[in-house]
Amino acid sequence: MNICHTLAILRPSLPRLYPIRSTSNQMASLAPSTTPVRVFEDHERRINAVAVLPDQRRMVTSSEDNTLRLWDLKEGAVLKKMVGHHANVKALAVSQDGQLIASGDLDGELNAWHGDTGDSLTPTIQAHENIYSLDFSPDGSMLASGSWDDTTKLWNTTTWQPSGAPISCGADVNCVRYSPSGKRDCVAKFEGHAAFNSFNYSLAWTPDATCLLSAGTTIRAWDSSTWEQVGHPWRGHTDAINSIVVNASGTLLASASSDKSVRFWRLSDRPMMHSSKVRCVAFSVDGKHILSGGDDLKISEWKLPKGLSLTQGSGFKILVINAAARNACITGDLPAAIQLFTQQIDADPNNFDSYANRSFVMARQLAWKDALQDATKSVSIEPSLIGHISKGLSLCGNQQVHDAMAEFDLAFAFTNADPKTTHFLFLIKAIALFNTNPCEKTVLPIQELAARPNADPLACRVVEAYMRVQLGTIAMDGALHSDAAGHFTAAVNAGAFFSKLDIHYIFSAGTSSPCGKPQTNNAVTHSFGQVKLGLPSKHIDICWT
Repeated sequence: MNICHTLAILRPSLPRLYPIRSTSNQMASLAPSTTPVRVFEDHERRINAVAVLPDQRRMVTSSEDNTLRLWDLKEGAVLKKMVGHHANVKALAVSQDGQLIASGDLDGELNAWHGDTGDSLTPTIQAHENIYSLDFSPDGSMLASGSWDDTTKLWNTTTWQPSGAPISCGADVNCVRYSPSGKRDCVAKFEGHAAFNSFNYSLAWTPDATCLLSAGTTIRAWDSSTWEQVGHPWRGHTDAINSIVVNASGTLLASASSDKSVRFWRLSDRPMMHSSKVRCVAFSVDGKHILSGGDDLKISEWKLPKGLSLTQGSGFKILVINAAARNACITGDLPAAIQLFTQQIDADPNNFDSYANRSFVMARQLAWKDALQDATKSVSIEPSLIGHISKGLSLCGNQQVHDAMAEFDLAFAFTNADPKTTHFLFLIKAIALFNTNPCEKTVLPIQELAARPNADPLACRVVEAYMRVQLGTIAMDGALHSDAAGHFTAAVNAGAFFSKLDIHYIFSAGTSSPCGKPQTNNAVTHSFGQVKLGLPSKHIDICWT
Protein backbone atom coordinates (compact mmCIF):
# COMPACT_ATOMS: atom_id res chain seq x y z
CA MET A 1 0.00 0.00 0.00
CA ASN A 2 1.50 3.26 -1.07
CA ILE A 3 1.86 5.88 1.64
CA CYS A 4 -0.19 8.30 -0.49
CA HIS A 5 -3.12 5.95 0.00
CA THR A 6 -2.74 6.40 3.74
CA LEU A 7 -1.85 10.02 4.21
CA ALA A 8 -0.93 10.95 7.77
CA ILE A 9 -0.19 7.47 9.00
CA LEU A 10 1.44 8.38 12.27
CA ARG A 11 1.84 6.16 15.27
CA PRO A 12 -0.43 8.21 17.55
CA SER A 13 0.00 8.31 21.31
CA LEU A 14 -3.65 7.51 21.95
CA PRO A 15 -5.21 4.93 24.27
CA ARG A 16 -6.57 1.86 22.52
CA LEU A 17 -10.28 2.55 22.89
CA TYR A 18 -11.33 0.06 20.23
CA PRO A 19 -9.47 -3.25 20.68
CA ILE A 20 -8.58 -5.02 17.46
CA ARG A 21 -9.64 -8.65 17.55
CA SER A 22 -8.50 -11.44 15.29
CA THR A 23 -12.12 -12.62 15.10
CA SER A 24 -13.43 -9.30 13.80
CA ASN A 25 -14.66 -10.93 10.61
CA GLN A 26 -17.11 -13.01 12.64
CA MET A 27 -20.53 -11.43 12.94
CA ALA A 28 -23.69 -11.84 15.03
CA SER A 29 -27.09 -12.54 13.52
CA LEU A 30 -29.29 -9.48 12.84
CA ALA A 31 -32.56 -8.76 11.14
CA PRO A 32 -31.89 -7.75 7.52
CA SER A 33 -32.48 -4.32 6.03
CA THR A 34 -33.08 -4.92 2.33
CA THR A 35 -35.32 -1.99 1.38
CA PRO A 36 -34.31 1.69 1.62
CA VAL A 37 -36.55 3.86 3.79
CA ARG A 38 -36.18 6.74 1.32
CA VAL A 39 -34.69 7.43 -2.09
CA PHE A 40 -33.35 10.81 -3.25
CA GLU A 41 -33.47 11.39 -7.00
CA ASP A 42 -32.25 14.37 -9.01
CA HIS A 43 -28.80 13.54 -10.47
CA GLU A 44 -28.77 12.70 -14.17
CA ARG A 45 -25.87 10.23 -14.07
CA ARG A 46 -24.30 7.95 -11.48
CA ILE A 47 -23.48 9.18 -7.97
CA ASN A 48 -19.83 8.96 -6.98
CA ALA A 49 -19.72 10.34 -3.45
CA VAL A 50 -22.02 11.25 -0.55
CA ALA A 51 -21.31 13.03 2.75
CA VAL A 52 -23.56 14.12 5.61
CA LEU A 53 -22.94 17.56 7.12
CA PRO A 54 -22.48 17.87 10.91
CA ASP A 55 -25.80 19.71 11.39
CA GLN A 56 -27.60 16.42 10.50
CA ARG A 57 -30.00 18.40 8.34
CA ARG A 58 -28.18 18.26 5.02
CA MET A 59 -26.07 16.03 2.82
CA VAL A 60 -23.98 16.74 -0.26
CA THR A 61 -23.48 14.43 -3.23
CA SER A 62 -21.30 14.43 -6.35
CA SER A 63 -22.01 12.82 -9.69
CA GLU A 64 -20.80 11.85 -13.13
CA ASP A 65 -23.22 14.57 -14.38
CA ASN A 66 -20.48 17.13 -13.49
CA THR A 67 -22.46 18.61 -10.56
CA LEU A 68 -22.94 18.46 -6.82
CA ARG A 69 -26.26 18.59 -4.99
CA LEU A 70 -26.91 19.99 -1.50
CA TRP A 71 -29.93 18.18 -0.02
CA ASP A 72 -32.39 18.78 2.82
CA LEU A 73 -32.41 15.40 4.58
CA LYS A 74 -35.73 16.00 6.33
CA GLU A 75 -37.68 17.05 3.25
CA GLY A 76 -35.66 15.03 0.72
CA ALA A 77 -35.43 18.13 -1.47
CA VAL A 78 -32.49 19.63 -3.36
CA LEU A 79 -31.45 22.88 -1.70
CA LYS A 80 -28.88 23.78 -4.32
CA LYS A 81 -27.47 22.41 -7.54
CA MET A 82 -23.77 23.23 -7.31
CA VAL A 83 -22.34 23.90 -10.78
CA GLY A 84 -18.71 24.62 -11.59
CA HIS A 85 -17.11 21.40 -12.81
CA HIS A 86 -16.69 20.39 -16.44
CA ALA A 87 -16.09 16.68 -15.88
CA ASN A 88 -17.14 13.71 -13.75
CA VAL A 89 -17.00 14.84 -10.08
CA LYS A 90 -15.27 11.82 -8.55
CA ALA A 91 -14.10 13.17 -5.18
CA LEU A 92 -15.94 14.93 -2.35
CA ALA A 93 -15.03 15.97 1.21
CA VAL A 94 -16.66 17.97 4.04
CA SER A 95 -14.69 19.56 6.88
CA GLN A 96 -15.50 18.37 10.40
CA ASP A 97 -17.09 21.72 11.32
CA GLY A 98 -19.22 21.62 8.15
CA GLN A 99 -18.01 25.03 6.95
CA LEU A 100 -16.14 23.76 3.88
CA ILE A 101 -16.99 21.41 1.03
CA ALA A 102 -14.35 20.38 -1.51
CA SER A 103 -14.87 18.55 -4.79
CA GLY A 104 -12.55 17.23 -7.49
CA ASP A 105 -13.19 15.93 -11.00
CA LEU A 106 -11.53 13.69 -13.57
CA ASP A 107 -10.10 16.72 -15.41
CA GLY A 108 -8.10 17.46 -12.25
CA GLU A 109 -10.11 20.55 -11.28
CA LEU A 110 -10.63 21.33 -7.59
CA ASN A 111 -13.49 23.47 -6.29
CA ALA A 112 -14.19 24.78 -2.78
CA TRP A 113 -17.71 25.56 -1.58
CA HIS A 114 -19.28 27.23 1.44
CA GLY A 115 -20.72 24.55 3.72
CA ASP A 116 -23.78 26.61 4.71
CA THR A 117 -24.84 28.00 1.35
CA GLY A 118 -23.19 25.77 -1.24
CA ASP A 119 -21.78 28.87 -2.93
CA SER A 120 -18.37 28.72 -4.60
CA LEU A 121 -15.51 30.07 -2.47
CA THR A 122 -12.71 30.21 -5.02
CA PRO A 123 -12.14 30.10 -8.77
CA THR A 124 -11.64 26.56 -10.05
CA ILE A 125 -8.13 25.28 -9.28
CA GLN A 126 -6.27 23.10 -11.79
CA ALA A 127 -4.83 20.75 -9.17
CA HIS A 128 -3.92 17.48 -10.95
CA GLU A 129 -4.37 15.54 -14.17
CA ASN A 130 -7.40 14.03 -12.40
CA ILE A 131 -8.67 13.82 -8.81
CA TYR A 132 -9.88 10.57 -7.28
CA SER A 133 -9.91 11.42 -3.56
CA LEU A 134 -10.06 14.35 -1.14
CA ASP A 135 -9.88 14.62 2.65
CA PHE A 136 -9.78 17.52 5.12
CA SER A 137 -7.42 17.51 8.07
CA PRO A 138 -9.23 17.19 11.43
CA ASP A 139 -8.89 20.93 12.12
CA GLY A 140 -9.97 21.84 8.58
CA SER A 141 -6.83 23.87 7.87
CA MET A 142 -5.58 21.55 5.14
CA LEU A 143 -7.07 19.56 2.27
CA ALA A 144 -5.35 16.52 0.80
CA SER A 145 -5.97 15.54 -2.84
CA GLY A 146 -5.03 12.25 -4.47
CA SER A 147 -4.67 11.59 -8.19
CA TRP A 148 -3.81 8.98 -10.77
CA ASP A 149 -0.88 11.26 -11.68
CA ASP A 150 0.87 9.36 -8.84
CA THR A 151 0.87 12.31 -6.41
CA THR A 152 -0.87 13.60 -3.33
CA LYS A 153 -1.00 17.36 -2.76
CA LEU A 154 -1.83 19.41 0.32
CA TRP A 155 -3.79 22.65 0.10
CA ASN A 156 -4.05 25.49 2.62
CA THR A 157 -7.80 26.07 3.05
CA THR A 158 -7.35 29.74 3.89
CA THR A 159 -5.38 30.69 0.78
CA TRP A 160 -6.23 27.63 -1.35
CA GLN A 161 -2.59 27.51 -2.37
CA PRO A 162 -0.44 24.33 -2.33
CA SER A 163 1.33 23.64 0.95
CA GLY A 164 4.73 22.19 0.20
CA ALA A 165 5.81 20.08 -2.74
CA PRO A 166 3.62 17.28 -4.11
CA ILE A 167 4.10 13.93 -2.40
CA SER A 168 5.30 11.41 -4.94
CA CYS A 169 3.53 8.09 -4.49
CA GLY A 170 4.85 6.09 -7.43
CA ALA A 171 1.42 4.72 -8.34
CA ASP A 172 -2.21 5.75 -8.89
CA VAL A 173 -3.72 7.24 -5.73
CA ASN A 174 -7.26 5.96 -5.18
CA CYS A 175 -7.77 7.23 -1.63
CA VAL A 176 -6.26 9.72 0.84
CA ARG A 177 -7.28 9.79 4.50
CA TYR A 178 -5.92 11.89 7.36
CA SER A 179 -5.44 9.97 10.58
CA PRO A 180 -7.45 11.33 13.54
CA SER A 181 -4.21 12.81 14.91
CA GLY A 182 -3.99 15.07 11.85
CA LYS A 183 -0.22 14.65 11.54
CA ARG A 184 1.37 13.57 8.29
CA ASP A 185 4.81 12.11 8.88
CA CYS A 186 5.52 9.04 6.76
CA VAL A 187 5.91 6.14 9.18
CA ALA A 188 5.03 3.18 6.99
CA LYS A 189 4.82 1.99 3.41
CA PHE A 190 3.45 -1.41 2.60
CA GLU A 191 1.67 -3.25 -0.20
CA GLY A 192 -1.69 -3.83 1.43
CA HIS A 193 -4.09 -5.42 -1.05
CA ALA A 194 -1.48 -5.32 -3.81
CA ALA A 195 0.19 -8.26 -2.07
CA PHE A 196 -3.00 -10.23 -2.77
CA ASN A 197 -3.40 -9.30 -6.45
CA SER A 198 -5.93 -6.55 -5.75
CA PHE A 199 -6.07 -2.76 -5.69
CA ASN A 200 -6.42 -0.51 -2.64
CA TYR A 201 -9.68 1.31 -3.38
CA SER A 202 -10.72 2.87 -0.07
CA LEU A 203 -9.47 3.51 3.48
CA ALA A 204 -11.06 4.27 6.85
CA TRP A 205 -9.61 4.87 10.33
CA THR A 206 -11.12 3.85 13.63
CA PRO A 207 -11.72 7.00 15.73
CA ASP A 208 -8.82 6.19 18.09
CA ALA A 209 -6.40 5.75 15.14
CA THR A 210 -5.26 2.33 16.35
CA CYS A 211 -6.62 0.53 13.30
CA LEU A 212 -6.62 1.35 9.60
CA LEU A 213 -9.13 -0.49 7.43
CA SER A 214 -8.59 -0.93 3.69
CA ALA A 215 -10.79 -2.20 0.90
CA GLY A 216 -10.02 -4.01 -2.33
CA THR A 217 -12.10 -7.06 -3.15
CA THR A 218 -12.00 -7.82 0.58
CA ILE A 219 -11.63 -5.63 3.67
CA ARG A 220 -8.47 -5.89 5.75
CA ALA A 221 -7.53 -4.43 9.14
CA TRP A 222 -4.05 -3.11 9.95
CA ASP A 223 -2.66 -2.44 13.42
CA SER A 224 -1.21 1.09 13.31
CA SER A 225 1.42 0.28 15.94
CA THR A 226 3.01 -2.48 13.83
CA TRP A 227 1.39 -2.13 10.39
CA GLU A 228 0.77 -5.85 10.47
CA GLN A 229 -2.53 -7.26 9.22
CA VAL A 230 -4.92 -8.22 12.00
CA GLY A 231 -6.94 -11.39 11.60
CA HIS A 232 -8.35 -12.69 8.35
CA PRO A 233 -9.70 -10.58 5.47
CA TRP A 234 -13.40 -9.83 5.67
CA ARG A 235 -15.09 -11.58 2.78
CA GLY A 236 -18.63 -11.18 1.52
CA HIS A 237 -18.63 -8.85 -1.48
CA THR A 238 -18.22 -10.47 -4.88
CA ASP A 239 -16.81 -7.44 -6.74
CA ALA A 240 -14.63 -4.42 -6.05
CA ILE A 241 -15.36 -2.51 -2.81
CA ASN A 242 -15.46 1.15 -3.85
CA SER A 243 -15.99 2.84 -0.48
CA ILE A 244 -15.81 2.04 3.23
CA VAL A 245 -16.75 4.22 6.19
CA VAL A 246 -16.66 3.81 9.99
CA ASN A 247 -19.45 5.28 12.13
CA ALA A 248 -18.75 7.90 14.80
CA SER A 249 -18.67 5.42 17.69
CA GLY A 250 -16.25 3.09 15.92
CA THR A 251 -18.57 0.09 16.24
CA LEU A 252 -19.67 -0.39 12.64
CA LEU A 253 -18.21 -0.29 9.17
CA ALA A 254 -20.30 0.06 6.02
CA SER A 255 -19.03 -0.88 2.57
CA ALA A 256 -20.31 -0.08 -0.93
CA SER A 257 -19.47 -2.43 -3.77
CA SER A 258 -19.78 -2.93 -7.50
CA ASP A 259 -21.67 -6.15 -6.65
CA LYS A 260 -24.72 -3.84 -6.17
CA SER A 261 -24.76 -4.14 -2.37
CA VAL A 262 -24.01 -2.23 0.81
CA ARG A 263 -22.88 -4.31 3.79
CA PHE A 264 -22.43 -3.77 7.51
CA TRP A 265 -19.40 -5.37 9.15
CA ARG A 266 -18.64 -6.64 12.68
CA LEU A 267 -22.28 -7.68 12.75
CA SER A 268 -23.91 -9.95 10.19
CA ASP A 269 -26.55 -8.53 7.90
CA ARG A 270 -27.98 -9.24 4.51
CA PRO A 271 -26.80 -6.64 2.01
CA MET A 272 -28.93 -3.66 1.04
CA MET A 273 -29.34 -3.94 -2.71
CA HIS A 274 -29.06 -1.30 -5.41
CA SER A 275 -30.07 -2.14 -8.97
CA SER A 276 -26.55 -1.39 -10.22
CA LYS A 277 -23.01 -0.74 -8.97
CA VAL A 278 -22.75 1.14 -5.64
CA ARG A 279 -20.03 3.79 -5.64
CA CYS A 280 -20.21 5.53 -2.27
CA VAL A 281 -21.57 5.22 1.27
CA ALA A 282 -21.83 7.46 4.36
CA PHE A 283 -23.31 7.22 7.87
CA SER A 284 -25.78 9.83 9.08
CA VAL A 285 -24.35 11.85 11.97
CA ASP A 286 -26.60 10.12 14.51
CA GLY A 287 -25.51 6.73 13.16
CA LYS A 288 -29.09 5.53 12.65
CA HIS A 289 -29.06 5.57 8.83
CA ILE A 290 -26.60 5.21 5.99
CA LEU A 291 -26.77 6.78 2.56
CA SER A 292 -25.39 5.18 -0.59
CA GLY A 293 -25.25 6.14 -4.25
CA GLY A 294 -24.16 4.63 -7.52
CA ASP A 295 -24.88 3.88 -11.14
CA ASP A 296 -28.67 3.70 -10.65
CA LEU A 297 -28.70 7.54 -10.36
CA LYS A 298 -30.19 7.34 -6.84
CA ILE A 299 -29.03 8.12 -3.32
CA SER A 300 -30.67 5.48 -1.11
CA GLU A 301 -31.15 6.01 2.62
CA TRP A 302 -31.12 2.79 4.66
CA LYS A 303 -32.25 2.33 8.23
CA LEU A 304 -29.86 0.60 10.61
CA PRO A 305 -30.98 -3.03 10.97
CA LYS A 306 -33.34 -3.78 13.84
CA GLY A 307 -31.42 -4.99 16.87
CA LEU A 308 -28.21 -3.23 15.85
CA SER A 309 -27.22 -0.94 18.72
CA LEU A 310 -24.66 1.81 18.56
CA THR A 311 -23.34 0.53 21.87
CA GLN A 312 -22.57 -2.89 20.46
CA GLY A 313 -19.07 -3.81 19.44
CA SER A 314 -15.68 -3.99 21.04
CA GLY A 315 -15.76 -0.79 23.09
CA PHE A 316 -17.92 0.51 25.94
CA LYS A 317 -19.88 3.57 24.90
CA ILE A 318 -22.78 5.45 26.45
CA LEU A 319 -22.74 8.77 24.62
CA VAL A 320 -22.13 9.14 20.90
CA ILE A 321 -21.87 12.64 19.46
CA ASN A 322 -20.64 13.92 16.12
CA ALA A 323 -16.99 14.85 15.72
CA ALA A 324 -17.53 18.62 15.56
CA ALA A 325 -19.50 18.73 18.83
CA ARG A 326 -17.07 16.36 20.54
CA ASN A 327 -14.07 18.47 19.49
CA ALA A 328 -15.81 21.62 20.73
CA CYS A 329 -16.38 19.96 24.12
CA ILE A 330 -12.77 18.82 24.34
CA THR A 331 -11.30 22.20 23.43
CA GLY A 332 -13.70 24.07 25.71
CA ASP A 333 -15.57 25.87 22.93
CA LEU A 334 -18.86 25.35 24.73
CA PRO A 335 -20.90 27.96 22.80
CA ALA A 336 -20.03 26.12 19.57
CA ALA A 337 -21.08 22.79 21.10
CA ILE A 338 -24.38 24.29 22.28
CA GLN A 339 -24.99 25.75 18.82
CA LEU A 340 -24.44 22.35 17.18
CA PHE A 341 -26.81 20.59 19.58
CA THR A 342 -29.36 23.38 19.12
CA GLN A 343 -29.20 22.87 15.35
CA GLN A 344 -29.86 19.17 15.87
CA ILE A 345 -32.84 19.96 18.09
CA ASP A 346 -34.19 22.46 15.55
CA ALA A 347 -33.89 19.80 12.86
CA ASP A 348 -35.63 17.20 15.04
CA PRO A 349 -37.53 18.49 18.11
CA ASN A 350 -37.87 14.89 19.36
CA ASN A 351 -34.11 14.27 19.40
CA PHE A 352 -33.84 13.33 23.08
CA ASP A 353 -30.11 12.56 22.77
CA SER A 354 -29.36 16.14 21.68
CA TYR A 355 -31.31 17.57 24.64
CA ALA A 356 -29.28 15.39 27.01
CA ASN A 357 -26.02 16.31 25.28
CA ARG A 358 -26.84 20.03 25.49
CA SER A 359 -27.68 19.55 29.17
CA PHE A 360 -24.17 18.18 29.78
CA VAL A 361 -22.65 21.26 28.14
CA MET A 362 -24.93 23.59 30.12
CA ALA A 363 -23.71 21.83 33.26
CA ARG A 364 -20.11 22.60 32.32
CA GLN A 365 -21.13 26.25 32.09
CA LEU A 366 -22.78 25.93 35.54
CA ALA A 367 -26.06 26.98 33.92
CA TRP A 368 -27.92 24.54 36.14
CA LYS A 369 -31.48 25.70 35.48
CA ASP A 370 -31.00 25.45 31.71
CA ALA A 371 -29.26 22.10 32.14
CA LEU A 372 -32.17 20.76 34.17
CA GLN A 373 -34.69 22.07 31.66
CA ASP A 374 -32.93 20.25 28.78
CA ALA A 375 -32.48 17.05 30.78
CA THR A 376 -36.14 17.05 31.80
CA LYS A 377 -37.15 17.57 28.17
CA SER A 378 -34.94 14.65 27.10
CA VAL A 379 -36.54 12.27 29.59
CA SER A 380 -40.04 13.48 28.73
CA ILE A 381 -39.49 12.69 25.02
CA GLU A 382 -37.98 9.27 25.70
CA PRO A 383 -36.54 7.97 28.97
CA SER A 384 -32.95 6.84 28.38
CA LEU A 385 -29.68 6.19 30.17
CA ILE A 386 -28.02 9.46 29.19
CA GLY A 387 -31.26 11.36 29.78
CA HIS A 388 -31.51 10.20 33.39
CA ILE A 389 -27.76 10.75 33.94
CA SER A 390 -28.00 14.32 32.64
CA LYS A 391 -31.05 14.97 34.83
CA GLY A 392 -29.33 13.52 37.89
CA LEU A 393 -26.28 15.74 37.36
CA SER A 394 -28.35 18.87 36.78
CA LEU A 395 -30.44 18.16 39.89
CA CYS A 396 -27.20 17.93 41.87
CA GLY A 397 -26.21 21.31 40.46
CA ASN A 398 -29.50 22.72 41.67
CA GLN A 399 -28.83 21.24 45.15
CA GLN A 400 -31.74 18.81 44.80
CA VAL A 401 -29.65 15.89 45.98
CA HIS A 402 -32.46 13.55 47.03
CA ASP A 403 -34.18 13.91 43.66
CA ALA A 404 -30.85 13.50 41.91
CA MET A 405 -30.15 10.17 43.60
CA ALA A 406 -33.62 8.96 42.61
CA GLU A 407 -32.88 9.96 39.01
CA PHE A 408 -29.62 7.98 39.01
CA ASP A 409 -31.55 4.99 40.37
CA LEU A 410 -33.95 5.27 37.42
CA ALA A 411 -30.96 5.25 35.09
CA PHE A 412 -30.01 1.76 36.28
CA ALA A 413 -33.13 0.44 34.53
CA PHE A 414 -31.47 1.32 31.21
CA THR A 415 -28.14 -0.45 31.72
CA ASN A 416 -29.50 -3.77 30.42
CA ALA A 417 -27.65 -5.37 33.32
CA ASP A 418 -24.38 -4.76 31.49
CA PRO A 419 -21.66 -4.85 34.17
CA LYS A 420 -19.49 -2.13 32.59
CA THR A 421 -22.41 0.22 32.13
CA THR A 422 -23.65 -0.46 35.66
CA HIS A 423 -20.17 0.08 37.10
CA PHE A 424 -19.79 3.36 35.23
CA LEU A 425 -23.17 4.56 36.47
CA PHE A 426 -22.17 3.75 40.06
CA LEU A 427 -19.06 5.89 39.57
CA ILE A 428 -21.11 8.79 38.18
CA LYS A 429 -23.54 8.61 41.07
CA ALA A 430 -20.75 8.44 43.66
CA ILE A 431 -18.89 11.39 42.14
CA ALA A 432 -22.05 13.48 41.97
CA LEU A 433 -22.84 12.71 45.62
CA PHE A 434 -19.27 13.53 46.67
CA ASN A 435 -19.28 16.89 44.89
CA THR A 436 -22.47 17.96 46.63
CA ASN A 437 -21.00 17.04 50.04
CA PRO A 438 -17.24 16.37 50.01
CA CYS A 439 -16.49 14.37 53.16
CA GLU A 440 -15.10 11.04 54.34
CA LYS A 441 -18.56 9.51 54.29
CA THR A 442 -19.05 10.17 50.56
CA VAL A 443 -15.76 8.44 49.71
CA LEU A 444 -17.01 5.14 51.16
CA PRO A 445 -19.23 4.20 48.18
CA ILE A 446 -16.17 4.19 45.92
CA GLN A 447 -14.22 1.99 48.34
CA GLU A 448 -17.18 -0.39 48.59
CA LEU A 449 -17.54 -0.45 44.81
CA ALA A 450 -13.89 -1.40 44.37
CA ALA A 451 -14.45 -4.43 46.62
CA ARG A 452 -17.36 -5.77 44.60
CA PRO A 453 -16.97 -8.76 42.26
CA ASN A 454 -16.17 -7.80 38.65
CA ALA A 455 -15.40 -4.23 39.66
CA ASP A 456 -12.94 -2.10 37.72
CA PRO A 457 -10.36 -1.40 40.45
CA LEU A 458 -8.41 1.00 38.26
CA ALA A 459 -11.43 3.25 37.71
CA CYS A 460 -12.25 3.17 41.42
CA ARG A 461 -8.70 4.03 42.48
CA VAL A 462 -8.46 6.94 40.03
CA VAL A 463 -11.75 8.38 41.32
CA GLU A 464 -10.73 7.80 44.93
CA ALA A 465 -7.44 9.63 44.32
CA TYR A 466 -9.41 12.56 42.91
CA MET A 467 -11.68 12.64 45.95
CA ARG A 468 -8.78 12.44 48.38
CA VAL A 469 -7.00 15.34 46.70
CA GLN A 470 -10.20 17.41 46.97
CA LEU A 471 -10.59 16.57 50.67
CA GLY A 472 -6.93 17.36 51.28
CA THR A 473 -7.32 20.73 49.60
CA ILE A 474 -10.40 21.52 51.69
CA ALA A 475 -8.54 20.53 54.86
CA MET A 476 -5.59 22.73 53.91
CA ASP A 477 -7.92 25.68 53.34
CA GLY A 478 -9.25 25.11 56.85
CA ALA A 479 -5.72 24.87 58.31
CA LEU A 480 -6.39 21.23 59.28
CA HIS A 481 -2.89 20.18 58.27
CA SER A 482 -2.92 16.77 59.89
CA ASP A 483 -6.18 15.84 58.14
CA ALA A 484 -4.82 17.21 54.87
CA ALA A 485 -1.70 15.07 55.17
CA GLY A 486 -3.88 12.00 55.75
CA HIS A 487 -5.97 12.67 52.66
CA PHE A 488 -2.95 13.36 50.45
CA THR A 489 -1.29 10.18 51.71
CA ALA A 490 -4.44 8.22 50.85
CA ALA A 491 -4.41 9.80 47.38
CA VAL A 492 -0.79 8.73 46.89
CA ASN A 493 -1.62 5.22 48.04
CA ALA A 494 -4.51 5.04 45.57
CA GLY A 495 -2.24 6.37 42.85
CA ALA A 496 0.38 3.75 43.62
CA PHE A 497 -2.02 1.10 42.35
CA PHE A 498 -2.42 2.51 38.86
CA SER A 499 1.13 3.89 38.61
CA LYS A 500 2.31 0.29 38.27
CA LEU A 501 0.11 -0.28 35.21
CA ASP A 502 0.57 0.78 31.62
CA ILE A 503 -1.65 3.74 32.33
CA HIS A 504 -0.98 5.39 28.97
CA TYR A 505 -3.29 2.95 27.24
CA ILE A 506 -6.10 3.10 29.80
CA PHE A 507 -6.18 6.26 31.90
CA SER A 508 -4.62 9.68 31.96
CA ALA A 509 -5.07 11.59 35.23
CA GLY A 510 -4.34 15.28 35.17
CA THR A 511 -2.26 15.08 31.97
CA SER A 512 -3.95 14.81 28.60
CA SER A 513 -7.08 13.58 26.92
CA PRO A 514 -7.22 10.95 24.16
CA CYS A 515 -6.97 13.84 21.74
CA GLY A 516 -3.89 15.27 23.43
CA LYS A 517 -5.67 18.26 24.97
CA PRO A 518 -4.36 19.43 28.36
CA GLN A 519 -6.61 18.63 31.29
CA THR A 520 -6.88 20.31 34.67
CA ASN A 521 -5.24 18.77 37.73
CA ASN A 522 -8.49 17.26 38.92
CA ALA A 523 -9.21 15.55 35.62
CA VAL A 524 -9.83 11.87 35.12
CA THR A 525 -9.75 10.59 31.57
CA HIS A 526 -11.15 7.09 31.11
CA SER A 527 -11.29 4.92 28.03
CA PHE A 528 -14.98 5.79 27.82
CA GLY A 529 -14.06 8.83 25.69
CA GLN A 530 -14.45 12.47 26.70
CA VAL A 531 -17.17 14.80 27.98
CA LYS A 532 -16.73 17.18 30.90
CA LEU A 533 -19.51 17.10 33.46
CA GLY A 534 -19.58 20.26 35.56
CA LEU A 535 -20.55 19.83 39.20
CA PRO A 536 -21.13 22.42 41.94
CA SER A 537 -17.97 24.39 42.76
CA LYS A 538 -15.69 21.66 41.38
CA HIS A 539 -15.77 19.18 38.55
CA ILE A 540 -14.32 15.90 37.49
CA ASP A 541 -13.82 15.24 33.81
CA ILE A 542 -15.56 11.93 33.23
CA CYS A 543 -14.69 10.85 29.75
CA TRP A 544 -16.59 8.68 27.38
CA THR A 545 -17.30 8.47 23.66
